[in-house]
Amino acid sequence: MEIIYFLVAILATTIGATAGLGGGVVIKPVLDSMNTFSLPTVNLLSSATIFVMAVVSIIKQLLKRDKIDKKSISLIAIGSVIGGVIGQKILRLLVRHSSNINNINILQSVMLIVILLFAFFYMEYREKFKKYNLNSIILIILIGILLGSISAFLGIGGGPINVAILTIFFGMNAKEATRNSIIIIMFSQGAKILSVACTTGFGIYNLSALPVMLIGGVIGGLLGYKLNKKLSENSIVRIFNISVMLITLLNVYNIVKLL
Repeated sequence: MEIIYFLVAILATTIGATAGLGGGVVIKPVLDSMNTFSLPTVNLLSSATIFVMAVVSIIKQLLKRDKIDKKSISLIAIGSVIGGVIGQKILRLLVRHSSNINNINILQSVMLIVILLFAFFYMEYREKFKKYNLNSIILIILIGILLGSISAFLGIGGGPINVAILTIFFGMNAKEATRNSIIIIMFSQGAKILSVACTTGFGIYNLSALPVMLIGGVIGGLLGYKLNKKLSENSIVRIFNISVMLITLLNVYNIVKLL
């Protein structure tokens, strides 16, 4: 099974780093469909893998001196750290008080479908939407909290909604939004992992697949960064949209299976 987990991680993070999806939107529904791990474990495996991918991609960005909106992203990152802790706490509370864990899985899948469809239609018709350039520190931090909470609760990194929000409210093109989205992912998932370490610890999770998934995340982060630099903006949007539709169908399958 290790080779399957490795392939899932490398494919997900390559797509994630290329198109700003983050990778978690692929990892979580795929692991859910395999039915091998519990919901909290799936979330943690996904978060850890995309965190490593994000770290690798950001190191490459720093070495290449890529363009980053330092002020906005710093403020969003602060918010996403807070949101990452909030999202993990909400998930932990729901798991603790739920009589049927499948209900939480269905809720996550429905939320993910809504986010994916929003991101798809926005990216497909983005030229028709008005764009803004937010300067309010409070609003930017609040956006970070919202993005961090959603991504940590779902265990997905939040790539699709990150990219859409960055293009709408900060006037970025798809390639810029992808690179900046990875920074948000690193902070939100890092905060979530730290929250787990400081509360329940890692002993209650089955992390047997984690080593191979982390290796896949590192390789995927490097491959995805290279592809993001080489591909045109239109190609990245195409990869983004195709991936989103396939992942949406997988989430629909997971919901039907749980009903």
